Amino acid sequence: MKKIMITGLLTFTLLTGCSAVTDVSNGLKYVPEATDYINDVQQFANDIPALAETAITDQTARIELEKLLKEMKSDIQDFKELTPPSMFEDVHNQVIEHNNAFQEGIDNYLTAIKDGALNKDLLEQSGLLDDVAVYTDLLNQIKKLGE
Repeated sequence: MKKIMITGLLTFTLLTGCSAVTDVSNGLKYVPEATDYINDVQQFANDIPALAETAITDQTARIELEKLLKEMKSDIQDFKELTPPSMFEDVHNQVIEHNNAFQEGIDNYLTAIKDGALNKDLLEQSGLLDDVAVYTDLLNQIKKLGE
């Protein structure tokens, strides 16, 4: 009976310990990847207004804008596939929630490019940059949790 209890206790300890190690390992990968992603979103927000304005009349800029929008969509998808450690799940889910609105704005903008409907008010109307400020707060939360 003692052997069974000891074996059960050791198994539980090992499994719990492995879970903690996996969580720490995920955390070590997650923080830099999430930070890079949010920094990319912020850089996108800085770059897109001037490019979007130029793209109204310049075909080369329009192609570059479309490329940038598609790259950001890809980055959003890559972020969705990250596995956050348990302590980051709430913040990760908040980022995912904002990403959904962000991706919708990107899709609207890509549709406008495809339909030839670019205009100076589209960036504001698309809502593409509305939630970008929220990412700064989320980045601060991630960094704080990572300390």
